[in-house]
Amino acid sequence: MASAHLGLLASQLSALHSYDNGTGFAFIDGHSLDVPSVIAVSRKNHVPKIDDSDATKERISAAVDVVQSLALEVQSQYGVTTGFGGSATTRTKRTALLQKALLASIQCGILPDFRSSKGEKVLTPEEYSLLLPQDWIRGTMFVRLNSIIRAQSGTRWIIIENLHKLIQENVAPCAPLRQSISASGDLGPLAYISSILTGNPDIFAWHGEGEDRKIYDSATLLEKLNLEPIDLIAKEGLALVNGTAASAAVSALAIHDCHILALASQVLGAYAVEAIKGSQEPFQPFLHELSRPHKGQIEVATNIRYILKSSKLARVQHEESDPEGQLRQDTYCVRGSPQWIGPSLEDLLLAQEQIDIELNSTTGELDDNIEILHPNANVSIQILNPVVDIDSNYIHHGANFMAMSYASEKMRLALHHMAKLTYTQLTELLNNHMNKGLPPNLSVNEPSLDYCMKASDIAAASYLSEIAYLANPVSTHVISAEMHNQAINSLALISVRYTMDAVKLVRMIMSTHLYALVQATDLRAMEFTFRHSLFEALRSETVAHFGHVSSITTDDETFFREITHPLVVLLNATTWEDSYSRFEGVFRKLSGYILKQLKRKLYPNKDITLSSVEGWQETMSARAREAFIHTKDTYIPSAESKGYELLGRTKALYKFVRGELGVELHWGDPEKDKTEIGTEIAKIFRAFENGSIAPVLLDVVGKQL
Repeated sequence: MASAHLGLLASQLSALHSYDNGTGFAFIDGHSLDVPSVIAVSRKNHVPKIDDSDATKERISAAVDVVQSLALEVQSQYGVTTGFGGSATTRTKRTALLQKALLASIQCGILPDFRSSKGEKVLTPEEYSLLLPQDWIRGTMFVRLNSIIRAQSGTRWIIIENLHKLIQENVAPCAPLRQSISASGDLGPLAYISSILTGNPDIFAWHGEGEDRKIYDSATLLEKLNLEPIDLIAKEGLALVNGTAASAAVSALAIHDCHILALASQVLGAYAVEAIKGSQEPFQPFLHELSRPHKGQIEVATNIRYILKSSKLARVQHEESDPEGQLRQDTYCVRGSPQWIGPSLEDLLLAQEQIDIELNSTTGELDDNIEILHPNANVSIQILNPVVDIDSNYIHHGANFMAMSYASEKMRLALHHMAKLTYTQLTELLNNHMNKGLPPNLSVNEPSLDYCMKASDIAAASYLSEIAYLANPVSTHVISAEMHNQAINSLALISVRYTMDAVKLVRMIMSTHLYALVQATDLRAMEFTFRHSLFEALRSETVAHFGHVSSITTDDETFFREITHPLVVLLNATTWEDSYSRFEGVFRKLSGYILKQLKRKLYPNKDITLSSVEGWQETMSARAREAFIHTKDTYIPSAESKGYELLGRTKALYKFVRGELGVELHWGDPEKDKTEIGTEIAKIFRAFENGSIAPVLLDVVGKQL
């Protein structure tokens, strides 16, 4: 059976686990980067090893020699002896100064005024918003290093060594969040990173750990690190800035987050089937593996079927006699998860493939194959654009710096679809006309005083609306730039920035949904206990009131089935009422059913009096309310409560939320509720942010790290 997406995520999480426990190491060699290694370096401050073998250094030195040799020839070389972009009409032999001019031109982004404070600079939230996040910057340096170590850029080993030193020392250059159009590479971020190496006193970076982490100017930072400023030689500036490292690194972070959310979408979809007392029927193999065998659809159906197999809440199939089965089939959002999520899994796998290739590519204006056999090295050297074809004596110019934003746009659209499904499941769960017996807004207290998830519904609508806006493509907003030389450009970094915004919003809506599902689980447990007590009272009180005029007994299954079925319907229809009046109406309406059934059981010459019916109504109303209040007052939500026992594989998620995260049940009682609903939802949100929920989601579908 198809499990490509689940297998991919499991392998990524296992790799991250190996980085965390020290058994695995990221390696910079030009072809070994993957998504887990980027995450480890970016978010976990993992220090990658580097290929510093003599063979690698020899290739790099040979590449440098080729560039320097070409710089002396009459034939111009782009970015070596010419200007850049639309200004490539100019020529110069001052190759080192040309690289300085390039960086000076690019460093035009808007940043905080790091010199405005006499003491230590403390950034305001508004100033932070101008900067690329530090984890994005670390990932960018890592990916760029992996590109230039391929000996296709003409940069010296000292550049590679010192850039690696910055990663080792947890340096994060301060680069502008906005500036790049990812056309001739992510010029802005890479220019600010590169200028740290030159000791430019007007370029700044974070350094230090914990409370000692501060912002330093480049010159001061290099002194602290015992590094000498580097004077760039021919082409080195261009080689450093002309690549897709920033958009590729952030895309790697985003795709991993999307994979986790895609699994969460499946798990929460299965959990919603349980909470709504839905059917397992729509997930059977015939519908997916034979009838419509799309790979993503098959995988989602397989996962949901596995999750629900042991559930005591999800029906195996529709039963016409089920009093809660009046709707022949579940609504689309409950039964249509495989068809809805499946295509997104396939899109995410394609995006993953594109990102994997990008992480180990040479991307730059000089990203092309100058195949020259260097006289001092028995290796074939590839130099970036222009590309020299030895066999045809021809120079090729290309555009491998063009980091098209399709991957991030696939991710963002998939995120929207996940969020849309989550929202529709959430709103059905909160709607007492659709949720098969749960109270409106999942209130535990009286509905007239407890509105529990009502405002959470509104918040979720807010999240979804913003996600839907962000789902629009960025690539359709390309405008011509740089003397019309960059008439098309990818906007890849802009696009993936919005994808990361969407990731955060989807985490918010899923956290809200999971909170509601766990709340609903405890309400189902209370419902189970209450109905058990009520049905026992129904048998005993009915026999007590009518046993002397009829042949009914407490073990008359046929008789009481005909009574309990309409009772369940009446209970489900009245969850919006407060308990003090609710049960009076329920048993007043139920009396008609019981009279109809009793007529078949009456002894000869016996009849049912109005007073006995009224007495039965009054007694059952009181017994029902007593059982209802007692059930709520004595229920103890915990990691392994009655709610836990009702669930299938999702019990691991319930246990995680109630146990490890300590998320509290909302009682709707100021005396019991010591925290606000948002405080509790935020606990789940942080579990998505720090990744601690991911292994639990894997466990639910039967995978282990």
